[in-house]
Amino acid sequence: MMIINAHVHLIELEKMMQEKEKYLCFLESIASFKRIQETIPLLSVDVILEQMREAGIARSVLFAVDGPILYASNEFVAGICQRYPEKFIGFASVSPKNPDAPAILENAVKNLGLKGLKLHPPLQDFAPNDRIAWPLYQKAAQLNIPVVFHTGSTPFGCLVKLSQADPILLDEVAVAFPDLKIVLTHLGTLWQNEAFMIVEKNPEVYIDTSAYPYEIRQLLTPELVERVGENKIIFGTDFPMPYEGHTHRMKDHVDAVASLKLSPEIKEKIFFKNFEHLLRS
Repeated sequence: MMIINAHVHLIELEKMMQEKEKYLCFLESIASFKRIQETIPLLSVDVILEQMREAGIARSVLFAVDGPILYASNEFVAGICQRYPEKFIGFASVSPKNPDAPAILENAVKNLGLKGLKLHPPLQDFAPNDRIAWPLYQKAAQLNIPVVFHTGSTPFGCLVKLSQADPILLDEVAVAFPDLKIVLTHLGTLWQNEAFMIVEKNPEVYIDTSAYPYEIRQLLTPELVERVGENKIIFGTDFPMPYEGHTHRMKDHVDAVASLKLSPEIKEKIFFKNFEHLLRS
């Protein structure tokens, strides 16, 4: 079965290393990042490709990040996608607070070949329903690209405000921009109920599986999938984030989805068909 991992990060290590000690000391104090020293060696194209081979993943979506700690420029992501066009699809990132955000996004799509937009409201310090982001959403809708929003648990301590990751804020965006294709991440955990409500309610809102494997197994029951829609769930792993006391392994996420009590047809939709439809529609 074809598999697309629609949630992968590859940061620019050289830029991170300029403030490495400052951030590592801070992150290691947060439970979710206690294995951060083991995570850094994963940040290479070769490791991603090897994990993809192990997990049977055909392609991965690389996210740019226009923010602190996990910075990756649009040009950095586009360069990798150009070197490995059969393996990677790139999504841009732009700060909505930048007055030039719509033009930057248009350049990333039309000239760099990126296929979507990734936003992380807590790291980028904005509320998704703040009108400052409206021009960027308008441009994304005009370009007919999906916009991926970080939602749910956000383990960056006092660097971020958790309220900006509340999925309920995306309902206002979906209502204001009914044609905008929106993807919520991480199954919305630990705000999963709110996230599923938004997906169930709004025709162009989707959700990805980039949660902990145990959360995937617990939450994606046949009843829940039927309720929110089997066409609304997209496979992703949040590489290279650690989970459940382990360093990241894409195969654990593939195995979690494969173990669900869903039909092969629904699993096929989750693993790749829903994402392919998202890009084509």
